[in-house]
Amino acid sequence: MSEEKVIQHAHKAVHAIAKKEKTWWGRIKEFLGEIIIIVIAVSITLWFHNWNDHVHERKIEKEFLIGTRNDLKVTAERLDTDIMHYQHTIDYYDTISAQMSENRVDKKFMDDNSGNLTNMLGFEFDNSRFESFKSSGYLRLIENQKLLQDITKLYGVTLPDRQASDLIVFTERRNQYVQYIGSKVPTGPQGNSIVSDFINDPAVRFQIIWQRNMVHEIRDQKVKLIPEIQNVIKEIDEELKDNFGYDSNETNNDETIF
Repeated sequence: MSEEKVIQHAHKAVHAIAKKEKTWWGRIKEFLGEIIIIVIAVSITLWFHNWNDHVHERKIEKEFLIGTRNDLKVTAERLDTDIMHYQHTIDYYDTISAQMSENRVDKKFMDDNSGNLTNMLGFEFDNSRFESFKSSGYLRLIENQKLLQDITKLYGVTLPDRQASDLIVFTERRNQYVQYIGSKVPTGPQGNSIVSDFINDPAVRFQIIWQRNMVHEIRDQKVKLIPEIQNVIKEIDEELKDNFGYDSNETNNDETIF
């Protein structure tokens, strides 16, 4: 009922009390009748508005979950690609570390591939959707508290920590290389470092061993992060299917994404 209609019934209720030609009981009955009409009309209007708001909010939640699922899928795939691309750096460290321990250094291999001593593939992820959703106050729309906690932890703690850790390790490796290797060894014609001539320098040997351990740790952390992301994707898939009837494996994702 429109506001104008409500006002009309309110006036009728007031006038009903003032009708002297009717008995008090008749006036009260007419007054209560108008009040009941107003109460019912207002209640229905409020219910409709609340229902409409709820439908709209559920749509926002659904679109956020679909978009977040797709974002996380891209992040997991990027991690997998990064691990694959970074493997050559790990292989380099493993090879020269083994050669050092066995005193059979392949100088050409060590020098030609010395760029791996500073090579780093930092982790990146897109958190713009989550931050926009959070800043809009929409996190409250996710009724599944475990899912909300897991998404928030992933975007608020796990992924930023991985990104920050990669940056710290890269900065530390670069600084240590400059101080203990780069400042000592000459540069070859291809811009590579002739590090093999200094393989018996304790500082150089230590840096190679230390950095080998670091790149392995970075790789292992990335490997462990992938199933964490996949678990959240699985939770989102279950929520979408159970509460929205959306099957990510069957539905065409050409929907408007928040």
